[in-house]
Amino acid sequence: MIADPVCERFEAHCIVVDSEEREGESVLDFPNGTETIAKVFQTAVPLISSKPEQWWKGTIFQVAARREVQSEITAPLTYHDRTVGVMQVLSYKTNAYDAHDLEVIMLIARQAAVAIANARLFAAQRYEQRQTEAAADIARLALRKVSVAEASRSILKILDDVVPSSGKAIGLVSPDGETLVCVAACGTCEQMEGIVAPVARSAVRMAWAKEEPTFVENLREKAHNPDRVPEEPAITIPLIASDRRMGVLVVTSETPQLQTGPHVDALLRLGPAVALAMDVLRLSEDEQRMHARERTLAAALATMDQPVLILGVDAKVQYANTAAVREYGYESSEIAGLSVDDFVVASAQVPTTIPAIPQDQTLWTGEHTHRRKDGTEFPASVTLSHIRDGSDEIIGLVISIRNLTEERKVADHLGRTEKLAAIGELVAGVAHELNNPLTGISTFAQLLLEDKLEGEQLESVSLIKREADRAIGVIRDLLLFARKTDARDVTVDINTIVQHTVRLRALASRSSGIEVHMHLDQSAPKVRGDEQKLQQVLLNLLVNAESALRDAKVRHLSVTTRSKNKAVVIVVSDTGHGMPASVSQRVFEPFFTTKPPGEGTGLGLSVSYGIIQAHGGTISVESTLEVGTTFTISLPLYKEAAT
Repeated sequence: MIADPVCERFEAHCIVVDSEEREGESVLDFPNGTETIAKVFQTAVPLISSKPEQWWKGTIFQVAARREVQSEITAPLTYHDRTVGVMQVLSYKTNAYDAHDLEVIMLIARQAAVAIANARLFAAQRYEQRQTEAAADIARLALRKVSVAEASRSILKILDDVVPSSGKAIGLVSPDGETLVCVAACGTCEQMEGIVAPVARSAVRMAWAKEEPTFVENLREKAHNPDRVPEEPAITIPLIASDRRMGVLVVTSETPQLQTGPHVDALLRLGPAVALAMDVLRLSEDEQRMHARERTLAAALATMDQPVLILGVDAKVQYANTAAVREYGYESSEIAGLSVDDFVVASAQVPTTIPAIPQDQTLWTGEHTHRRKDGTEFPASVTLSHIRDGSDEIIGLVISIRNLTEERKVADHLGRTEKLAAIGELVAGVAHELNNPLTGISTFAQLLLEDKLEGEQLESVSLIKREADRAIGVIRDLLLFARKTDARDVTVDINTIVQHTVRLRALASRSSGIEVHMHLDQSAPKVRGDEQKLQQVLLNLLVNAESALRDAKVRHLSVTTRSKNKAVVIVVSDTGHGMPASVSQRVFEPFFTTKPPGEGTGLGLSVSYGIIQAHGGTISVESTLEVGTTFTISLPLYKEAAT
């Protein structure tokens, strides 16, 4: 059961009864507020009960006709101290579950919570992308030679793809500002199309007067033409462009679900794009306003945060907005006249730079690799559409570019984070299982050593004791990686730790001919945590850097501290041999090492990763072959309260 923060209810997303998954539309009609489920969700504390509440009787969740559920486990789905829902496991047996079962269920619940959180993040990114694409589609409509009514109908279809609802309508104000005309409507609002009503007596007069979105419980109640207006809740959004009220967007729903939540945010974000499109289209209907329309479009393109290029039929740039100039690194005077081939890297997958658009399509989308003036490249999502004149002849092309670098970095980071989280859970479980017998072996070996042993017996028992203690040390490092140990919570001066750690390695650095440079923040930044564990992290990084510099021609090692955005940043950089991407992506995995056998266990960086995570920080690596490697640590900045 996943909690819906907007509707304040639980949604049962997966129901399995007697090995059979229950499906149906009513699967979402989950009763809200049952005592056990609500308690576990609010406290994030799992419960084992031998007296189930049996809230499912008479619903689609009915578990059996003749058998009664006698036991249940209710576990929270928690991710990063935030509970997203509840998992419940039921049994027909009395007292069926014990602490071991609870531990297994909690492990599954934690993994489920990670998956749910990642799915929500990807869904939010996809929804954000859909909104951006919808805004671009609406902007492209303004460039086409279509009537206001035709464009409005297309806009309603675009909006319905992003925010589904029972009905939508667009009303535009007359030139004198006295009346509203419904130019397009769909769904339950379809009968509203063509209505002409005085603004002062229309159903949207409150939103119009306040110039802000307004929710009404019944759109028909105060409508000028009630027989043609649906009796539904609605949100009314004024369409304002260039400080002028162009009209209003009406969205209705069978329930008041549009009053708050992400759908409202999407409508508010797309409202200005709709208003701008309406403004441009109305201006294009009059020759007198043609120049104002061109200025409005130029301003819109200039303020867009994505590059836009307007090309002639010869595929040469006629116009580039500010974002395009900034992205490609050319001056405004340089970019005009360049061929689009100067931007796009040739690829076997892309036979032509500018593909032909079929007659039945208004645009083409694809992905290219683009090149800047300085030669650097980036992946780009490209949308291309034709510009046509009054005779429907192609006179140019519009290309919208979106840099995909950050999106791909986020996707890679989420994948690595989920992988490390899964490894951490596995490592923690294995470590705990091994720790107990190893502790017992070490203890009994110590007891044997206290007896009077001689010769081979003493040597054998000493060997058992030593190797058991060494294994316990490995287990301790594994638990540090899995973040299962408590850290001290004291005020730590980062500069002091850096100086002490560098001093510890001073002799080794000088012996290896390594120049060490420290650049410390003069504000003496502080964090809260365990100074010994933080020093262990720095020591691991310095030792690894010294190893990387062993055969380097230039042997420089630098340690930098600085305060940035309420965080303390520690940068350890070397000029060693560097690492390929296949290695740098795995350096934080337990037991992964590139050192020869016997020189490393592969736990140093994984333990460092766990320590930094336990302190609420992040650690990342950037490396280039034959150039060097840089590790960056970010920890929350601590500031003492004023007395």
